[in-house]
Amino acid sequence: MLIDIVNGFLQNLLTYSRQTLAGLKQLKTFRLSHLRKAFSLMGKRERMALYLLLGIALISLFWSLRNFYYAHTELVPGRGGSYTEGMLGQPTYINPLLAYQETDLALINLVYSGLYRFDGNGNLISDLADGMPVISEDQKQYTINLKRGVKWHDGRDFTADDVIFTIQTLQDPAYKSPLRGLWLSTTAEKLSDYSVRFTTKDISGPFLYNLTLPIISHSTWGNVDPQNFPLSKYNLEAVGTGPYAIKEIKKLPSGKIQSLTLESFTDFYAGRPKIDTVTVNFYDTEEDILNALHGKEISGFGFVALGSNLYLEKDQDNFQIFSLPLPQYQVVFFNLNNKILSDQSVRKALSLATDRQKIVDNVFGNNAQVPDSPLVPDDSTSPTAPDLEAAKKLLDNAGWTVDNQTGLRAKKGAPLELTIATNDSLANSKAAEALANQWRQLNVKINLSILPTKQLNDEMIKPRAFDVLLFPQKLGADPDPFPFWHSNQTKDPGLNLTGFASAVADQLLAETRSNTDQAVRKDKYRQLDQILSDQIPAIYLSQTLYIYAISKDIKDVGLKRLYEPNQRFYDLRNWYINKDRVWR
Repeated sequence: MLIDIVNGFLQNLLTYSRQTLAGLKQLKTFRLSHLRKAFSLMGKRERMALYLLLGIALISLFWSLRNFYYAHTELVPGRGGSYTEGMLGQPTYINPLLAYQETDLALINLVYSGLYRFDGNGNLISDLADGMPVISEDQKQYTINLKRGVKWHDGRDFTADDVIFTIQTLQDPAYKSPLRGLWLSTTAEKLSDYSVRFTTKDISGPFLYNLTLPIISHSTWGNVDPQNFPLSKYNLEAVGTGPYAIKEIKKLPSGKIQSLTLESFTDFYAGRPKIDTVTVNFYDTEEDILNALHGKEISGFGFVALGSNLYLEKDQDNFQIFSLPLPQYQVVFFNLNNKILSDQSVRKALSLATDRQKIVDNVFGNNAQVPDSPLVPDDSTSPTAPDLEAAKKLLDNAGWTVDNQTGLRAKKGAPLELTIATNDSLANSKAAEALANQWRQLNVKINLSILPTKQLNDEMIKPRAFDVLLFPQKLGADPDPFPFWHSNQTKDPGLNLTGFASAVADQLLAETRSNTDQAVRKDKYRQLDQILSDQIPAIYLSQTLYIYAISKDIKDVGLKRLYEPNQRFYDLRNWYINKDRVWR
């Protein structure tokens, strides 16, 4: 029936169209009344058919336009939205020259920029610098060109004057910067408005990492004398060149800072960040932060797992959980001056009996990991698997046999007895207990000595009066193992706790420290790592993870590796919440 209606309609439409076309040839005589007349002559069924065809045509046109639009556009990160993070403590010095606590250091990485920064793989890339430095032939001079057009948050231009002022200020003892020691043997000179040169007294492999120091503004701080430097309002109302500028500081009636809001910097040299505002709420305890997370007051927070009682399951409905390895380790140090432990067979047997994965799983859950080499973490070498039977055989062959009466090992009547010393932190005491239980399976008598940190330091670490010490070791972006393993560092305040001494290792350590070629340094680290693996002066038991929970609304979070927890914002400039569709 519909076909008959449509056919009738088309015949009538053809007739009326001929008349209309004839009228169109003479536009002067064409009137809309012609169309109205044609429409009025249609029957009810014909009009229904017309409405139906027009509807089909409109729907078809809509879908054609929609398909065309989606075929010729793509989704890209869009601007807008806000991110709120919870932090422990209070901000005091959002000032790179004075900051020392975690809260301040994290905020500095949002507000300020350095000459260089770390990328997602832990490599140095240029920030305020225009390319990597040109290093002189004697490896003591670093010439750096600066980016042009960089603006401070107050609209002033960034120049070499700001760089020179920053270095000279932190070198001045009157300003009491905790970073002063890193720069005492360095001079900084201005070559032009956009070029500087650093000269080091000696060749220094680690110096390149000093250049991640955030730069402060000469115009902002130049007239602040040393006495007022820690009291200046700019320690909170910071002015930087970073991706975010401080917009608002909210305080409670008590004066305690409740929150700090930053807005994306329109003139940021790398382009305005995608997320418009970042708000930081400050809390007194980790439990308060965790409650705020579950109460949706904040979009994210992080914590160092081994120093905390907090725990987060990896599977969270609303959050993505990042477990980021830090160059911080639990290390089992063997005192090589101990008669028993001077026997390499004993150290190797204890190492073979150590099931690090089991300790990490049972003691720390998802909050730690079995470490690779701290010196060459990029190498894909697998750690030695535990082998209890091989460990027992080693001890047997070394003359440490099991006494049938005591059930413990002895050699020439002397018992194989050791004491593991550690501090009373939960992470270390639990790991020491687990380690003692594993070693006892070798029929070795293991005692535990768990002391307050100060007592442990004064009575055992400084005089090297321990058998086995379980204690943390923290490295940096450059591991620089010289203080930990060179033979001239065996006495306090040196950090070579084991008494390890090797002429070959000493030479590698010295050569590595005095070379700026990163490929050469890595090769020497690899050689040193092999020596330490063979000699076993220590066991790297577990590696600290930084656990970072972020709302799933936040996209493109490229966190992979951190050298310090405060560096977690290194790519926040690329995070986004909203999406835009643009033409291809």
